[in-house]
Amino acid sequence: MNKTTKTAIIVLSALLLWMLSGFFQNSTNSVNNSSLKINNDDDKIVKVKAKKIKSELKQSNVLIQGRTESNRNVMVASETNGIVKEIFVKKGEFVKKDQILCKLSTDSRGAKLDEAKALMLQKKLEWDASKVLVEKGYRSQTKAAGSKAAYDASKALVIQMEEELENINIRSPFDGFFNNNLAEIGDFLSIGMPCGQVVDYNPILVIGQVSEQEIKKIKPGIQGYAVLSTGEKLDGMLSYVSKTADSRTRTFRIELEINNSNFEIKDGITAELFIPTKKVKAHLIPPSSLTLDSEGKIGVRHINSNNEVVFSDVEIIGDEKELIWITGLAENITLITIGQEFVLEGQKVNFTLEAIN
Repeated sequence: MNKTTKTAIIVLSALLLWMLSGFFQNSTNSVNNSSLKINNDDDKIVKVKAKKIKSELKQSNVLIQGRTESNRNVMVASETNGIVKEIFVKKGEFVKKDQILCKLSTDSRGAKLDEAKALMLQKKLEWDASKVLVEKGYRSQTKAAGSKAAYDASKALVIQMEEELENINIRSPFDGFFNNNLAEIGDFLSIGMPCGQVVDYNPILVIGQVSEQEIKKIKPGIQGYAVLSTGEKLDGMLSYVSKTADSRTRTFRIELEINNSNFEIKDGITAELFIPTKKVKAHLIPPSSLTLDSEGKIGVRHINSNNEVVFSDVEIIGDEKELIWITGLAENITLITIGQEFVLEGQKVNFTLEAIN
């Protein structure tokens, strides 16, 4: 059960108890209970159980709903025109950077390269002859420069033809998985058409959207963690915080980067991100101690030095096993653990302390 669901159940339970307590009070009391203060002289002193608790420094976290996402996801496209002659990998296989995924037919590219190399050889001979003639004074520097330019152009043409021939090999741009085969042998690919999809899952990202109110608390480089819907808790570093809000939701994208060298974490899994902000003084209490006041605020009832009931509203900041962390209380309090729904603020009580675990 994730934290959001657990907190909702706790608040709903407290609300139901509050409503039930109001029903019983209205059926037994003729006095006006619109004020939470009561006359202690006219009412019987109630016995409750309580526990002395002390605050501890607790790391406060911003909780964000998110999901896992691959680090890189690329459609590997053809850089030339041609018919697919061979496909060297199967869908789902791991591929290395520069590994050939698909190969197009050579067509006339080989012949054009041979032609360009022959032309380059001819222009080199002409350039060499021009240099000799210039040295002997039989040719001007201008004509020699023209021979040199023709030779350089022929070299550039050879390089161009070599690249064109190499482009029939469609290679992986990085290490990853050949996630989807988008072409078959015999398909014609024009420039820009994909042969397949390569996905990099290491590191894996856990992405989420942060509200305008909380974005100022979050900075890149913070160590956080994510809890996946499958149960794993994964530590990572906040690698990216968007500086621009989404125009539709007015939220900011963040990315938690997590090592995934064994490729066990899949893309698209629902997750909860916990990004630490600051340490606060908090109390660890059982969820059953939570209650609601007459205005519906969630809080706890505790006992002051005069044995009177005090209600304090609190904020839930986390959970630990079967207990929850709350803030908003003094450092040391006597928390009512049993009977808090049957007493009102200002009422005197007798209490028995529970044993400290």
